[in-house]
Amino acid sequence: MNAELELINETIEDTLNQIEKTPAENEQSDKLVSLLLESIGERQLYIDSMIHDAVDDTFASSLSEQLLLTDTFISRCLKVMSHRQSLLNLKRTHERQIKVYQNIDSNR
Repeated sequence: MNAELELINETIEDTLNQIEKTPAENEQSDKLVSLLLESIGERQLYIDSMIHDAVDDTFASSLSEQLLLTDTFISRCLKVMSHRQSLLNLKRTHERQIKVYQNIDSNR
């Protein structure tokens, strides 16, 4: 496997770790998500070029490794996305409740 691809994979892994540790309301989390999307895009382009440059079966094991790693990244991204989505839904629910209480209070 190429060193550049290893670096991209490490960047994705580190970014996912940081996203999991960073609170959703922190501004840094938006930057981390952007970095993750950028890194995943780079990885997709790199793997696509590997597939097009493959002339024989020598890349098969490397591509199989990348496929397993892709599945791992997808699983982790889905967990993070689901967690962040539930936090956003919870925040919206709380905001609606606050508005209801404010309306009740203003009508007194």
